[in-house]
Amino acid sequence: MNRRELFRRTLMGAAGIAAGGAPQALAREFPADYDASKELARPNWKPLFLDEHQNETLIILSDLIIPATETPGAKQALANRFIDQLLAAETPGVQRHFGESLAFLDGECLSRYRSAFRYAPQESQVELLHLLAYPHSLSTWGTEVSRDDPGYEHFRRLKDWIARAFYSSEIGMRELGWDGPPHGAFEGCGPGGGAH
Repeated sequence: MNRRELFRRTLMGAAGIAAGGAPQALAREFPADYDASKELARPNWKPLFLDEHQNETLIILSDLIIPATETPGAKQALANRFIDQLLAAETPGVQRHFGESLAFLDGECLSRYRSAFRYAPQESQVELLHLLAYPHSLSTWGTEVSRDDPGYEHFRRLKDWIARAFYSSEIGMRELGWDGPPHGAFEGCGPGGGAH
């Protein structure tokens, strides 16, 4: 199964859950050449799972974790939109954990900088992410090792989702060396010996 087909099925599953129907029934409504990635790029795209505040927070966070350099970053790869589509099809437990991680980020930002993460100055956002990026331990913060460091766990969860979404995108796959879909059919070895 290629990425486009996987994404198509994911989108159909998310739409099926949102509509309360079975994904198999929706499969008949989409043509075989349907490209879900084009749906994500639509200018009038709306999230299925995230609310507006969560979506904007995720855009800013993804841009800080994988920023655009000489190549596009997670914001240009529409990582937030892909994550939203996946979350819409996820279990309530996974959805809850993701929402808790975004809420934790906002809560920490509010307590330290008196602002939700999306409204804080970029310097404060970066400072907070540096604080959360490492587990609090003697080697990193001069304290005893904390086995349950919620900040680190929430940051790790969000970072993992963003990285997977980015590297699942065409932009991210090109960063890994992918040069596009194969041209022509793959031909296997023919009968009889010969060089392979």
